[in-house]
Order: sequence, then C-alpha cells, then structure tokens
Amino acid sequence: MWKKIKNTIVIVLATLGVLFIIIMMMPDDEDADYESADAETSVSVSDVDDTDSDSETDENEDEEDSELTAAENNSDSSAVQESENNTESSEASDTSQPASAASTTVNIPESEISDKQLSFKTVSLDNNVVDQSIFADYDITVVHVWGTFCSPCIAEMGDYASFYKELPENVNLVGIICDVYDGIDSNVSDANSILKDAGAEFMNLRISNDLYDITKSLQYVPSSFFVDRNGHVIGEMMDGAGFEQTKSRLESYLVK
Repeated sequence: MWKKIKNTIVIVLATLGVLFIIIMMMPDDEDADYESADAETSVSVSDVDDTDSDSETDENEDEEDSELTAAENNSDSSAVQESENNTESSEASDTSQPASAASTTVNIPESEISDKQLSFKTVSLDNNVVDQSIFADYDITVVHVWGTFCSPCIAEMGDYASFYKELPENVNLVGIICDVYDGIDSNVSDANSILKDAGAEFMNLRISNDLYDITKSLQYVPSSFFVDRNGHVIGEMMDGAGFEQTKSRLESYLVK
C-alpha cells in the first residue's frame, strides 16, 4: 500500500518537474520587448544600409543649406552694422582727438639738464640710419635700454608698448637693444619676436660704437635715461630701473 502511494508521489513530482521545465523554457513577453529595444538602440555602423545612409545624407545636406543661408544672412547683417559703425567712428574722429595725442607741458628743472649732450650715429632695428636728431621733435624722450637675454626686459615689454601708445605727442620713447649691434644680425630675430609679441611699435636702436660709449656705464638691464630736445641727458641715468620707476620719473617732469 505505502509502496503504491510512494510511486504515485514520485510520478506526480516528476510530472510537475517536467511541466516546470517546459514553462521556464517558454519566451517571456517582457524579455522579448527588452531584446527588441536593445536592437533598436545598439546599431553597428556596418549594419546601416545604403537607403538609411542616403536619407541621412539628404538630411545633413538640408541642415547644411539652412546653416549656410543663416550664415549668409548674419554676414550681410554684420557687414551693414560694421559699415554703420565705421561711418560713426569716422565722423567722431573728424570732430575729436584722442587725449593721448594731445601735447602736455614738460617742466625740466635747469639743475637736471646735464652737460652730457648725446651725439651718435647708428641704425634702427629695421636698418634705418639714425642719429641724435630723433630727439629734436620732442620736449623729452624716454630711452629704454634692454636686451633679448633679459627676462625682466621681456616681461615688461608689454607695459612699454602700452606706455608708448599713451604718451603725449611731445613726449617720445626710444629703445636701445644692448645685444643687437650695428652691422651684425645676431639676436635680431629674437628682438623682433619680443617686440612683435608685446605689440611694441616704438623705435629700437642697435648698438654702435657711439651708443656703446653712451651706455657702457650701465651695469644692468633694463635701464633708462631721459633726454631733452637738444640731446642733453636729464638727471642721472637710471641703472637697473624697471618700468614703474621709469614711468614715475617721467611723470615728475609732466605738468598736470
């Protein structure tokens, strides 16, 4: 009796096991949906057919045409605006003068005008012949002595570039490059590069024998000194003076 019951239970359990396995092997609708979704969002480039490629190309061409049209419209609008701005700027320049271009009164105490009067001949960095006559058109000239090997000189060149553009029209700035010599091209490229990077537009002179005699007392660069319109050195030469010291010295001679 118990043996029959045991056999029946085993058969039932076996049947249930088979049914369970069959049910587990049947595809689930939700799993099928996920698989479909994955197929739509993960597409290999190699799986794109020619039709899709052509369609995408057409859409890109349409977008590019739209962008070109918009760019042309913006360009036309910008050109009109720029023309109007240039016209307004031109009209304004006819009726006013930048403050930096106006002359100022220079007051040099007689006691500071030395007996040392410069007389020299050299060439500028761009090979133009230069002499002491460059001082004649200005009440005072700042002479900035620097070198291409001098890190502080390079660092403050931008300050001198801006300084020059802001000077009154009767005040000038001239540079002397202590390691660029008349008749020798070494360091010329470095000097031009430093000035260009800083946006410096003021004249720079090469060292000639005459200028060497003038600057040989200077032990450091940067240095500076001041000259009146007659070529007389004003006060002491500022050995090792930086930009701020030079600017402050100039301001002491300008009447505000």
